[in-house]
Amino acid sequence: MIKNEHQLTVTKSWVEKFQQAILNLHQNEEKKLNDGDDWQLQIDSYYAHVKNLQEEIVEYESLKEHNPEKPLVLQNVNLGVDEIGEILVKVRIAKKITEEELAEVTGLTEAEIRDYEKEDYQNATFDNVIEVAEALGIKLQHCIVMSEISDFVSQEIEEVRLNKSMIAVF
Repeated sequence: MIKNEHQLTVTKSWVEKFQQAILNLHQNEEKKLNDGDDWQLQIDSYYAHVKNLQEEIVEYESLKEHNPEKPLVLQNVNLGVDEIGEILVKVRIAKKITEEELAEVTGLTEAEIRDYEKEDYQNATFDNVIEVAEALGIKLQHCIVMSEISDFVSQEIEEVRLNKSMIAVF
């Protein structure tokens, strides 16, 4: 995800580099003839990178162009908890709120906001995530909560329970 103008500039330069690499590969007839599978794999890989980077550019530019006076609706069919931070950044960008302004209204420091955004809020406390979400006016509508515990975590829980029961016996 692109979070600022510097990242936008860097991303656009990477698109240009990948496009140049694609042109160079298309012009390399020797590689195409001698190692066609590897040549095709590289071409496909570069095209995939360009596509992903262009999608990030379009997303960032549409967030920047959003009218902050209008509601912002972000739809995600399967939103993971680890994606909440990315949503906070997207809403801040679309609402034209600076990191400094967000810090002022939340009581956090600008450095904290910048650090949280750099890490997609993975390093923020739950309370700080809620405070930022409330400041940005984020509301969840038509929310379905689903929980599936992985086999690995289930095994860990069973081991904890087993250890607890063994300790209780002694």
